[in-house]
Amino acid sequence: MLKTDFIDVLSVISDKLYESAANVMDTASKMMPANTFCIANLDNLSTTVLKAYNRSKVMLGEGLVVDNKDSYCALVTEHAQGPLIIDNNMTHALTKDMAATQFVGGCSFLGVPIITGDGEMYGSLCAFDHEFYQYQPRDVELLLSLSAFFSTLLELETNIQQLRSAENVASKMLAEKSKLLEVLSHEVRNPMNGVLGMASLLHSTDLTNEQKEYVDVIIKSGSSLLSIMDHILDYSKIEADTLELESSPFLIRDDVNYVLQTFTEESERKDLRLYAEFESGADTILIGDSNKIRQILSNLIGNSLKFTEQGEIGVAVRMRLADGDTVDLTIEVKDTGVGIPKDQKDHLFRAFSQIHDVDTSVKYGGAGLGLAICKRLAEQMGGKVWMVDSSDEGSRFAFQIPLKQLLSSLG
Repeated sequence: MLKTDFIDVLSVISDKLYESAANVMDTASKMMPANTFCIANLDNLSTTVLKAYNRSKVMLGEGLVVDNKDSYCALVTEHAQGPLIIDNNMTHALTKDMAATQFVGGCSFLGVPIITGDGEMYGSLCAFDHEFYQYQPRDVELLLSLSAFFSTLLELETNIQQLRSAENVASKMLAEKSKLLEVLSHEVRNPMNGVLGMASLLHSTDLTNEQKEYVDVIIKSGSSLLSIMDHILDYSKIEADTLELESSPFLIRDDVNYVLQTFTEESERKDLRLYAEFESGADTILIGDSNKIRQILSNLIGNSLKFTEQGEIGVAVRMRLADGDTVDLTIEVKDTGVGIPKDQKDHLFRAFSQIHDVDTSVKYGGAGLGLAICKRLAEQMGGKVWMVDSSDEGSRFAFQIPLKQLLSSLG
């Protein structure tokens, strides 16, 4: 997907280059002892003076629009097809009878064409002098160099426009894909919830041990499928930039306890200790998107539960005052699981990246989107997520989000 920030940077560069081009033209006007310099653009009907530099006499003004039949720019681009030098416009065959000659008065003239990257005529760079300055080869070379510079600038501008157009198309496709996935998710979720509900009811009936194992597989597989669909749907919304940030008051202690409660059954089933530790400030009323914070925490705890067979999973919550009424909320999740292979640490937070070997990935399942979603959500809220450390004794992940506080109780 094309990124707006990247294209915006190119636009800024383009603007800066245009400013530099104007400065270069100003400098050129001082290097060549002619009175007036201009940059002109023409279409099929008329010529527009985009920029003009006058010394002692105002011969041309910016914004001037003339018909091409009365345009010196048109002479350069349509007749000369290259540098055009006129020693005296009052006597030269091309200009003596033009209305523009009467407008600018008697002068000498030098013009070179500006050609776009695709070979189209854009306009010209021109110099006029009412004292009939005799243009030298170095003057022609100077304007030709400037013309090449402007041609490159125009090519960059065209590329930026093409990138913006491609970005718009890509954004539309992503939005449509996100909508399609949302519809598919709804269509699959309803019958799958029915399957899981019936499987749960079946599990509560009088079954043999072997039948219970079969039902457990149905429940586990169905839950895993729903979780994967949730991740894919969330990631597609993030990519399509359709997720919106909410801003409402919340207590982080309540949200952390809520998330832990959703994993209580699974942690007890695996005989894992699941707990949270809160430093001072946990009862501060914060303003932000608590749902997305819970989602990040849920993904991190879910990963820890997936790869931890014995021991514990702990959540540490701390807050530090930043600037004014802003606090930095940091939540760390540590486990005693299998850890992250050293050669796979660079693949963390990448979409659809399975960081364990094939056998392990098949065993634990997943779409490889959990950490990627955490990263994008944290960044969307102006924060970050990272791996603190990892070994065969376990892993520690953390995320930090800047938030406004409604009522401070930080110590």
